[in-house]
Amino acid sequence: MTTAALLDEIWDYPLFEAIYGRRSRRFGRGFEIAEGPFRHKSAHAPVPLNEFEEAVLVGAGAGFSGLALWDQSRPGAYRGGGGRTYPSTVPGGRRTALFFTNDTGVYVIDAAGASASKLREIETSYERERIMTLYRDHRRELCRGRLYIPRCMPPLCGHNQWESNMPGATLFMPVCDVSLALISLIAQFVDTALKRFAAPPGRGMNIVDDRHGFRHAGTERWVTSGFLDAETALPLSVLERQACYFSFSEPAAICQNMFLATEALGLGGWMHCGYLSLEVLRLLGFRIVPSERTEMPGNPIGLDGVFEACCPPYFRSMDAAVDAVLTPKSRTGPAAPGPAPFLMPHAEHHAATVGVSEEGIACTKAVCNYIRETYGRFPGSTDAMHLMWFMQVHHIDTDYYDRYFHAGAYGRTHAEHMATWHR
Repeated sequence: MTTAALLDEIWDYPLFEAIYGRRSRRFGRGFEIAEGPFRHKSAHAPVPLNEFEEAVLVGAGAGFSGLALWDQSRPGAYRGGGGRTYPSTVPGGRRTALFFTNDTGVYVIDAAGASASKLREIETSYERERIMTLYRDHRRELCRGRLYIPRCMPPLCGHNQWESNMPGATLFMPVCDVSLALISLIAQFVDTALKRFAAPPGRGMNIVDDRHGFRHAGTERWVTSGFLDAETALPLSVLERQACYFSFSEPAAICQNMFLATEALGLGGWMHCGYLSLEVLRLLGFRIVPSERTEMPGNPIGLDGVFEACCPPYFRSMDAAVDAVLTPKSRTGPAAPGPAPFLMPHAEHHAATVGVSEEGIACTKAVCNYIRETYGRFPGSTDAMHLMWFMQVHHIDTDYYDRYFHAGAYGRTHAEHMATWHR
């Protein structure tokens, strides 16, 4: 089949068939289970995913689907970018980078390397090959050869050692930036101008350090001035957990999108989290900064020049990091040029948006500096970068499923995949 015909087949695959047909199919060509009730050694050699298969998965998981509608009662300043195939609280989904490894190397899809240009990026069947663009134009090779992850406990959980990161498989690893989410959330809790978690005529919430007797977390000046409400306290540990909740949803949605796409493609695989995130990030080459306090663990802050957290040494100070995150949330700049999803002029929309205040930025900087000075790291109690999910995709060995499972353990697309895609 031609590329266009294959894309049409994928596009026409029923959504609810994918949802209800989705299964963890862990046994691939070239795999072996040497213990337990399902012992089996594949008689087939591993077959790596080809460029087209990987590109479709990347497009499904982290593609640009079109301009975000931005249909809110209190929208922030519109900065363009675009909507992704996964939900994100940051325009363009620039808080998560998609890393992956296969037999040939380790790669990353640039989190900020592309954007949408119209309301729906793919409107006709003739435009479906655009799904390949993100993979082909924004894939960056980090090193040659498959990422080495030791098959031992740790970093891998025992039940994942026989099938995770095997020859022929592609292992997708979406990494999220918790530091950016934390800075953004602090501003939303302290600044009423943003009309998020604090809104006029009230005052912002006072952030307190519950690990140190509920003392002010750098907020004394703003409590005294009345900018923050001394009676409405937000514990720092709760705030940092909330930043994780906001961040972790993106990688999960990316992996689920890929998982559903495997049904249309006829591929196997599964989402799993049976590994130590910090150790895998170390193997990927992430910078792990030792804490200035010996009792705190090292903090993975980024991969130099590839995906960097919002903290020093990638910024000269926490003040500079806060400026980088909050400037796009300000209304001080001009209305965004370029395409927009709404009919009204940019200037009219811009005039009705909300934005962070100068006092809100200053208060956010004080809280962020308190965290870094107190804990010797930023964030204080969670990692700046986190890898929560693996999504592995491979070609299944149907012989294994025929031997051990009832009919229906795999679908038509799986049964026909090799003949359709690898003639």
